Amino acid sequence: MARILLVEDEPLVAHMVRRILERAGHQVDWVSSGQAALDKLSEPYDLVVCDLVMPGVSGLEVIQRMRALGLSTPILALSASVSEKSRREALEAGAQAFLGKPFETQTLLAQVDRLLAREEG
Repeated sequence: MARILLVEDEPLVAHMVRRILERAGHQVDWVSSGQAALDKLSEPYDLVVCDLVMPGVSGLEVIQRMRALGLSTPILALSASVSEKSRREALEAGAQAFLGKPFETQTLLAQVDRLLAREEG
């Protein structure tokens, strides 16, 4: 079981993702803003699943700040924008993976499993 921080400002999407991850056996903490995510960075997480577009502090800023602080926690970036630019920006900021919305449950779980296995290995 992994401890996952979910950063998502849309409650319906957050509820769906949280349910999927919890059914897979993970413990999920959900925050609805980039600032709340930054406030949680002192806590240990095995993975961060972070929406890129949020009001205030964006998910991209969260990723950049995590890396600036030297945190190596794996990050899965989520975005409704599936443009090559969005993907590139997320990966260049420090995310290890990018998943466009909407996505299939199995695709989300495969990405999560891959990132967690890489962290363990």
